[in-house]
Amino acid sequence: MTDHITTLEDKITYLENNAYYGDDLGATYSLTHTRFKVWSPLAEKVAVNLYQTGDIHDDSLLDSYPLTLENNVWTITLDGNFENLFYTYTIDMDGDSKETIDIYAKAAGINGNRAAIIDFARTNPPHWEKDTHVTQENLTDAFIWEVHVADFSSHENSGISAENRGKYLAFTEEGTTYNNEQDFPTGIDYLTHLGVNYVHLLPAFDFENDEAGSDYNWGYDPKNYNVPEGRYSSDPSDPIARINEFKQMVQSLHKKNIGVVLDVVYNHTLETELSSFNLTLPDYYYRQTASGEFADGSACGNETASDRAMMRKYMIDSVLYWAKEYHLDGFRFDLMGLHDVETMNAIRTALNENGLEHVILYGEPWDAGSNEIKEPNIPANKSNSSHLMEGIAIFNDDFRDSMKGHVFEETAGAFLQGKSGTTVQNTEVMASICANTIGADYSEYGLADKTWAKNPTQVITYHSAHDNLTLYDKLVASLYETPHYRRNDWLIELNKLAAAALFTSQGGLFMQAGEEFARTKHGDENSFISPIEVNQLDWELTVKNRDLVDYYRGLWQLRKQYVPLRDATPETAKAISFSKDTADNLIAYTIPNLSAEGNDWRWMAVVLNSTNEAREVALESQMELPQTWTVVANKETVSSDGLGTIEGIVITVEPHSAVILVD
Repeated sequence: MTDHITTLEDKITYLENNAYYGDDLGATYSLTHTRFKVWSPLAEKVAVNLYQTGDIHDDSLLDSYPLTLENNVWTITLDGNFENLFYTYTIDMDGDSKETIDIYAKAAGINGNRAAIIDFARTNPPHWEKDTHVTQENLTDAFIWEVHVADFSSHENSGISAENRGKYLAFTEEGTTYNNEQDFPTGIDYLTHLGVNYVHLLPAFDFENDEAGSDYNWGYDPKNYNVPEGRYSSDPSDPIARINEFKQMVQSLHKKNIGVVLDVVYNHTLETELSSFNLTLPDYYYRQTASGEFADGSACGNETASDRAMMRKYMIDSVLYWAKEYHLDGFRFDLMGLHDVETMNAIRTALNENGLEHVILYGEPWDAGSNEIKEPNIPANKSNSSHLMEGIAIFNDDFRDSMKGHVFEETAGAFLQGKSGTTVQNTEVMASICANTIGADYSEYGLADKTWAKNPTQVITYHSAHDNLTLYDKLVASLYETPHYRRNDWLIELNKLAAAALFTSQGGLFMQAGEEFARTKHGDENSFISPIEVNQLDWELTVKNRDLVDYYRGLWQLRKQYVPLRDATPETAKAISFSKDTADNLIAYTIPNLSAEGNDWRWMAVVLNSTNEAREVALESQMELPQTWTVVANKETVSSDGLGTIEGIVITVEPHSAVILVD
């Protein structure tokens, strides 16, 4: 039947024509029997191996059972109760025999080498059935705080108990404070104090590492996509502990009305030839170059083939599984430009069809240099943003780079550093403030080529993420020849200026944990395997820079109060007016409230001055502006109750600062 397969292209075509669309791949457990199913149509023989333990160093094999090929799927049902045992598959193909974990494994032993057979009802914390998704009406209502599980609580000054530092359960501790002595919250209480409504977790699915060791890793080394990482659990050798404690973390955040976003890395695996995907079915799950070698658009050794039926199905199945089993509220796609548009749209559709319309999806609209996606498939990158469905957003690198300088040029500055140079370059900031929204009238500013988004719900507006320098370190590197020399007063002012721009821009808000208290990694721009001492949040900075934390907190209160800043349509962006008669590194804009009612604010005006001098600017609008304004933010502080009034439309703003006005 497969004699005609003589080339890689023949092989892929055959497998595409023999895909399987059932929802029962993997192990399905019950008290009376367990069923195993694995898709590998070209295998000559498949067996399931049952083990007493989950450690591959333990010779605890109990027995092996041959599976039968039925409708392209190898299957067997074993009678009896196999709870708490572990399993692998041995797959024979082309005269070679390889043992591998199930790619559909949902529980695993230590280091993720053997899948576990468990009763998932035993993994639920008390009252889990009452836990529900925490989502926002639109992405533009999001305030996303990105953090690594270990970074969150590892520092001894976090106030988190020693046994839970760096663990999932750190997110369940309430009442923690800096050093257990200062009257300033840490941990989950800090999150509610700041006001974030989504916590974005760096990869917390099972990645390649020594789960009993201490080496640090961000988690972008995928191994088992449907299993929580064991390093962050109290006992990595217990398959139930990691699942139960992950769920406790989600439940605890939900109780605080904070949604949980998981960073997912389907674009590559750490291993290639020896990955569970390739051992299950060689070549199929990865793209190849014209010469037949593994493509490497991830710069990690491979790129997965999302455009192939069973990889696409795998991604859909996996996202739905996390959303349903773990009640996750969002997913961030690493290197989303390596996935094809059809797959991303299919994931969005699957969530919508399962009543999960408000689960948010966003990703990096780029790859790591190239990809091997072939027509008619197209990459899910910024160039193809118009082809993505509603409900899929992308990071706005235009905002990031025009505000603080190119991300890959450490010493390069931009608007914040007073280095934007010309008014023309300021227009890039202006376009980004409007979320680069299609339909906004930028023609008079020369911004026609900057309109790539359909509406603000397609845009994640941000200054900093885990990659590259923190915002504070970027300011240091771009303003001082000596890398770690700091003038905190000036840099804190610029950090506040950055925040003012962020919170008065269109789109969904995102920031790296600690941006709001001047987090530093001491110039380490790629700390993915740097020691925890470099990566951990230093909670002392929340006390030292309390005014900066309060500034971010106050800006979020303004954003919540002024609805146009969270407009899900491009209507507000169209109505924003920028003052044209401004100097370099000075931007002023007015934002009308087109649907104001009752006591709602009718107008907001924002002036951003990154120069070394006080500047004066006249506000402009397509409509008549008020003549009396209330100041709600200045160089030092933010207050929706008001900080004084200003008459007229000519505004003076201090150096390195913003002023925000409402009518």
